[in-house]
Amino acid sequence: MMRSLTHLVAIISLCFSGGSYAGAEAMFERDLAGAERGDVEAQYDVAYRYEKGRGVEEDEELAFQWFLKAAEQGLDKAQYKLGLFYLNGVATDKDAGAAMSWLKKSAEQGYSPAQYQLGKLYASAAGDHDYDRAVDWLQKARDNGYEPATSELIKLRRHAD
Repeated sequence: MMRSLTHLVAIISLCFSGGSYAGAEAMFERDLAGAERGDVEAQYDVAYRYEKGRGVEEDEELAFQWFLKAAEQGLDKAQYKLGLFYLNGVATDKDAGAAMSWLKKSAEQGYSPAQYQLGKLYASAAGDHDYDRAVDWLQKARDNGYEPATSELIKLRRHAD
């Protein structure tokens, strides 16, 4: 609760300061301090900031390292991001097996974007065209309200017919 309140105050002050780079940089420094203490949400925030260049210069390698720290602590959205990094070869070699492993960890926790991506991966050559698993994961994503899964299910079923 206290961390959420601190972030809310920081966001409000950033808005009233005109969204200045100095405000974003100060928020980054607060997140970095928390991340270095092991705060999993702060680790994710730092990784995201490095990935997008928010309040700090963009650095995909540092983003990868911070996403990895948060993912190893079990944070579903960090596991998802790490899976995407491996899938796309961002700051690491492309590795469909590692991508699938991280996406599955996230998907099993109910993170719908990971369920969607895992379904797409199972339907691809990298997933050995396992249509049954693909449909299962895409249905889970759709059932969890992830709308892109609906169109992907339609495409997959059309292709399977």
